[in-house]
Amino acid sequence: MSDSTLSRSQPGHSWAATLASGRGRLLPIRVVTTALVAAAVLLAGAVNESTVRYSLVIGTIYAIAVLGNNAINGVLGEINLAAGAYMATGAYVMAWMLNNEHGLLLSSLSVLAAGTVVGVLLAIPTVRLGGIFTALATFALAFAIPDLAIYLREFTGGDAGTPVPPVMIGDTFLDGSSMTMLVVVSAVFLIAAALTLWATGSRFGISLFLVGESSPAARVFGIRATIVKIGVWTWATVLGAVAGALYALTVGFLNPTIFVTFLSISLFVAGLIGGTRNVAGAWLGGLVVGTLPPNIQNFVPASASGVVFGLVLLAALMLGTGGLGGLIDRAVALLAERRRR
Repeated sequence: MSDSTLSRSQPGHSWAATLASGRGRLLPIRVVTTALVAAAVLLAGAVNESTVRYSLVIGTIYAIAVLGNNAINGVLGEINLAAGAYMATGAYVMAWMLNNEHGLLLSSLSVLAAGTVVGVLLAIPTVRLGGIFTALATFALAFAIPDLAIYLREFTGGDAGTPVPPVMIGDTFLDGSSMTMLVVVSAVFLIAAALTLWATGSRFGISLFLVGESSPAARVFGIRATIVKIGVWTWATVLGAVAGALYALTVGFLNPTIFVTFLSISLFVAGLIGGTRNVAGAWLGGLVVGTLPPNIQNFVPASASGVVFGLVLLAALMLGTGGLGGLIDRAVALLAERRRR
């Protein structure tokens, strides 16, 4: 039964169903909410100084990786702690391509290709796991990335790091604190968000959620659950690689200390803060993780910034399982139910 049919036949239950999946009547609301977040981010970048704009760029880049990570967490119900490793893949591929004098277009296509190949290769063994074993396997991958980057020094520059040559779009350099970069990363997020909303809102989305709820039941209906899972994990890897490539262009220099385990854990927590099944929530979660740490010190001593940031994360997580995006969804549902009565 489709969400629209469910909405007509069971009005009391329809909002519960659409709040869980984001499909049905809530889908247009999420489109509007995402557009409003985009407008707010771009406006904040336009009216504030370069340091704020830089943190907005970083937060939006994190949001792209969070959006991919949420596909694993929110759709499949699995825990992925390797988002930082996916970012490292895209970042080093972008840096290597640019350092070898390849253009931005070819470098970007190489990032997409590398993300797809790495995603498939990692997904094939990972989808055979479940629960805590998936979390442990992806955590091990994230933990190994700094050492792997040092080992592959001919490709990554090792512990000395590697510069990322600046690139231009038209006559404008993609400087990390420029308005151009903020527009670029926002546009990339919106494209990924549109694809996500299309996938979850279409008939294919029913297959996705059915595989996440019960793979055996999905197979009864003729759905190839393993292929679907590999696709979701690969999608997450590709978005992580894209985020990493944008991060490389933003910071201009890479070294293994950037892609430590804490980055992967932060991206996972960002998904919980924003809501794992909410596109706008992914952006909000990325902004919280990306903008708060560098700006907290403007208000509290540096020694207390870690404690304040931890308290902010804890408060956000206590808002509920749907995160900040879930609060918006529930508010919309409540208003709709009151109007109906």
